[in-house]
Amino acid sequence: MNRRRLCVRAAGFTLLELLVAITVLSIVSLIAWRGLDSLVHTRERLQPEAEEVRDLLVAFGQIERDLAQVVNTAFVPLATAPLVVRPGTPAGLEMTRFAPVAEGSPSAIQQVIYELREGRLMRLSSAPSVELDASPSTELVQTPLLAGVQALQVRVWQPGRGWAPPEAVSPANPRAAPSGLELVIERTDGRRYRRVLLVGTG
Repeated sequence: MNRRRLCVRAAGFTLLELLVAITVLSIVSLIAWRGLDSLVHTRERLQPEAEEVRDLLVAFGQIERDLAQVVNTAFVPLATAPLVVRPGTPAGLEMTRFAPVAEGSPSAIQQVIYELREGRLMRLSSAPSVELDASPSTELVQTPLLAGVQALQVRVWQPGRGWAPPEAVSPANPRAAPSGLELVIERTDGRRYRRVLLVGTG
């Protein structure tokens, strides 16, 4: 009889063991909650920065795609330069690029302009046209790309001389586009972002 009672007692848990187990689980739960709370606060703090980086990547990516499709005047005889860098404040870009068209359709060109309007980097684009000497469309589609922009600075690459302001550039062929551009976007909080882009590589 005593042996049976000892077996039953050995198969259970004492009150002290249960209290120790509950205490350990409470401590582990508290540590896990603190870690999760810290992770949530860190995510909330980094969310605005992540959105800003995403907007910058989208803006630079769109400009890069447009510059890659700038018309080459060696193959397409344009009456004007395919890329004009507007100096001053604010600076801007005006380009003639090949427009995306459906497969089997004739090639078309369009005008694309980048400029600052009320602290926002804007992309203005005309309707595609198959006429090389067609006058620019007065109705431009406006697409806001990046808000909180204080200044846009552009420099032009000159072979053998390096980067130079657009007003100091005197190309041998005025109708040829420069081979590269340096864009610097200055935000309203003073941060500056620089990107070097090639022209006509598409």
